[in-house]
Amino acid sequence: MERRTLIGGLLLSSGIIGVRWPVAARGRRDSEANEEAMWRLRNAHEFFPKADFVRPADLLYQVGIVSQLALTACLVATGWSDDDCRRHVGQDVGKAFFLANGGGLQFHSESFARLMPLLSPYGRWRPPAAVDWRERGTIDADEVRFTVSRLLAAVRSHLVSADAKAKRQ
Repeated sequence: MERRTLIGGLLLSSGIIGVRWPVAARGRRDSEANEEAMWRLRNAHEFFPKADFVRPADLLYQVGIVSQLALTACLVATGWSDDDCRRHVGQDVGKAFFLANGGGLQFHSESFARLMPLLSPYGRWRPPAAVDWRERGTIDADEVRFTVSRLLAAVRSHLVSADAKAKRQ
């Protein structure tokens, strides 16, 4: 894990620093934001890797996209725009993870914590990947799929419960 990501996450989770939400997020959840968040989550499911890959880089690139779409769905549900996500998060899955958890997502996984440094930024795995293969170590494709599927389930649960809570208020 990159040192900045680890330290930022520790500070964020301990409450020493707060999450700076874009101006658009200061409003209350509305059905339009939740619909857009669910649309992102459906797209994440569509990108979910179903087949085996010849190159591990292809798997990492695809699960990077899936993770980013799922995590930014949490941000969009709180009022972030697509432009906010692009500007403040980009392809940094680690940053999206810490912001989503700071916004209420309850997903804690040692497997995902090990996977995050490989996925941030996930664009480096885009063909032709010019990354040192020793950096990735050994990747168990089934474990990666299982871990990311757990992330998708946690995001879905978060979005559904947040939408239900907003409707009750």
